[in-house]
This record gives sequence, structure tokens and C-alpha cells, in this order.
Amino acid sequence: MNKIILAISALVLFASCEEKKEKTVDYAVVYGKVKNVKSKELQLNKAYQTIKTIKINEDGSFVDTLRLDTGGYSIGVKGNLTPIYLFPGANLSLSFDEGIEDKAISIVGKGALESNFLNLKTKESLNFYGEEGIKFYALAEDAYKSKLVNYKESLINKLNENPDFNKDFVELEKRDLNYYYIDMLLKHQEMYRYFGKDSLYTVSDSFLEDTKNISYDVEEDFKYSKTYNGLVSGHYQELAKKAEKEKGVDYNIAYVNALGTNKNDFIRNSLLIAAASGTITYVTDRTAYYNDFMKFSTNEEDKKTITSLYKELQLTAPGNVSPLFVNYENHKGGTTSLEDFKGKYVYIDVWATWCGPCLYEVPFLQKVEKQYHGKNIEFVSISVDADRDHDKWKQMVIDKAMGGIQLFADKSFDSDFTKAYVIKAIPKFILIDPTGKIVKANAPRPSEKELIDLLNELGV
Repeated sequence: MNKIILAISALVLFASCEEKKEKTVDYAVVYGKVKNVKSKELQLNKAYQTIKTIKINEDGSFVDTLRLDTGGYSIGVKGNLTPIYLFPGANLSLSFDEGIEDKAISIVGKGALESNFLNLKTKESLNFYGEEGIKFYALAEDAYKSKLVNYKESLINKLNENPDFNKDFVELEKRDLNYYYIDMLLKHQEMYRYFGKDSLYTVSDSFLEDTKNISYDVEEDFKYSKTYNGLVSGHYQELAKKAEKEKGVDYNIAYVNALGTNKNDFIRNSLLIAAASGTITYVTDRTAYYNDFMKFSTNEEDKKTITSLYKELQLTAPGNVSPLFVNYENHKGGTTSLEDFKGKYVYIDVWATWCGPCLYEVPFLQKVEKQYHGKNIEFVSISVDADRDHDKWKQMVIDKAMGGIQLFADKSFDSDFTKAYVIKAIPKFILIDPTGKIVKANAPRPSEKELIDLLNELGV
């Protein structure tokens, strides 16, 4: 009997212990109040991209449960974002007043210690920007490095002084601060040449000693630190530039091959897809680029994405009949279609009034137009401005005395013609032959000597 009682007691004790066990929390909570509320939502950003919006109620209150990777984010209304640190179990209360111009955001709760450290780090780094930054970049080696060391060590001391900091956070932040220090050392020569007004300035070998022996395959740091992310991609960009200069390899293909040497699957795949998503649309040797991407990527979804894009782009390969644009508004009146130019070469410039690189090409295009005036070629500029900028387009064509045939696309980047050419970035230049077939979907820019070479080669 006693044995039975003991057994039951043990079961009850075990059950009660099980009940007292805390459930695993896999989310963070942010909540709070906005005084004098004007905005309808908060933005939650990661690496300068908005990843989520949080509704602000009429009384200014808000709350949301977030299941996100541990790391640094920023939150707030447009123009007033503050850094926060999120992790499973974080419980942050935020408050600020939208009626005050300098809307400082107050943070309390679990995770506030880490979040407020990120705020301090951001404020301290302002000494490297604006007017103070101009003075800083004009400093000689010793003074420049001294300021960086003071910035890094003062913040590391803050982390060491308080035992309540999350230990993982402390280690990640220490490494991030060191990456920032290294990044700023690497920038010094270029920045001093500009702000110090000395185009021949060269840093000493000893100045860059701390930048050596960086490991470029630390996945945890790549996910956490924007600075480390930039250092990694910058390292492979330098390798690509070297291959281009010494071996004559196309830079974009050299970059993919450089990335292929990274031993970490996550880092390699992340940088490969980031590069290929845009580059494959304009790279010179698309097939070689695609094959190299497929060789080095181990992410099946990324492979499917780039394969689909590659097949779509093959529809605009040289020799294929060009997709058409139909009845685009002509600046001089009426409408114009691509088929109106049958029997002539057509050099198309896809641009927009807000695009700096596009406007840079305008005087070069005017020069080329003048050189080939009266010859068997039409120069057509297609604006992909949004409808709201229609009047701006009309006025800019006049103000800049833009020649050729000036057209306005029917649906900006959603136009059939734009989508058929998979145009994701501008300026974009296309050359079509007199029969309507594509000569080059990525034709040389007017500022490039290769354009005149190509037109002369074709006998235009």
C-alpha cells in the first residue's frame, strides 16, 4: 500500500513540475504609445529595408508579436527610426511624441538595455558624418586611427561594464565594432584624397596592419553585421577588379567566380543571388554568366529563379525579333510605335527624369545624334516615368533640348515592352536592325566609344 502511495505521489510531483515548466517563447513583443499621433503605422526595418508595418490605433497605441531572426532592427515612423535589438523573449515598450520635431523614442522592457546600446552606438558614429565627418576624413593617419580606436574602445568598455547585457549580444557587438574599425581604415586613403585634397596620398603598410587576416566566411557575423556584409562583398569585388585588370576577364563574370571561392554556403548563395538578380539582365556574355552562377550556387530556389530569368532574357537575344511598343505618346504630338521605324536601325534609350545616370548620358546622346543625322538610324528615347511625372517629362525634354524622338511609355516599368526586355534598371540602351531584329539588347551607352565602333561596323 505504501508503495502505491509513493508511486502516486511521485507521479503527482512529476506532473506538477511539468506544469511549472515555462513554455518556449519563439517571439518578441513590441508595444507602446505615440502621443499626438499623425502616422497610421510604424515601420520595422532591417538593413534599410522595411520588412513589416505595425498599425497605430487612433489613440496612438500599438502592439505586435514578431517572429524574426535575432539581431538589430530599426523601428519608428518615416524620418524617425530608432535601433532596437530583437530576440525570442524580448518585450519592448516604446513611446514618443510625434508633435515634437526631435521625436526621441523611449525604450524600456526586456531587451531595452541592448536596444539603447545600439542607439548610443548610432549617436557616437555621427562624429564620422556631416561637417564633423569632413574634418575627420581630412585627418592624417595617426589622428584618424586614434579617433576610431577611441570610438571602438569606449563602446566596448560600455559592454564590459554591465553584466546584464546578453552575452551573445556582447560578443556580436564587439566583433561588429571591430569590423567597423577595419572598414573605416580601408576607406581612409580614398576619403583623404578627396577631403584632404591630396590625390597622391597613400596610406602606410603599418596603418592597414589591422585589416589583414579577416575571415570572409563567418555566417553568424554575415547575418548580424551590415558592416561585415559589406566587407565580404567588397573583398570579392576587389578580386574581380584584379582579374579584370590582369586577365581581361569581364568584371561581372569575375565577381561570380570570386564569390564561388567562399566556403560558406549561406554567404556564397546570398551574394550570388543578390548579384545575379540584376546583373544577368545586362551582362555581356549572359550564357557564361548563367553557367558560372549555376556552378557555384547550391540554393535550388535561387537556381530556379535565375534559370527562369535567363530563359526570359533569351527571348531578347541577338537575332530575335524585338518585342514591340505600340502607340506611345510622342512629345511632338500624336503617338508612335516601333513598327513605324521599319527599314531603319533604331537606337532606344530607356530613361526617366529622376535617373541621374540617365541624365548623364543626355549630352553624349545628343552628340551621337548629331554625328549620325540623316543616316539610316533613328534615336528613340522612351521615358518610364510614372504618370504623376508626365508634366515633368514634357518640361525636361524642352529644358535640356533633347533631340531624337521622345516618347512616354504607357505604364512605366509595367509596360509590355519594358517587361519583355526584363528592364530592372536604367538607363538601358537597345539597338534594333532595319528588319526589326535585335542587334543588342544591352547596347553600348552613348558615352562609350564602343557605340560608335558598333554603328560603324554595321555600316550605319
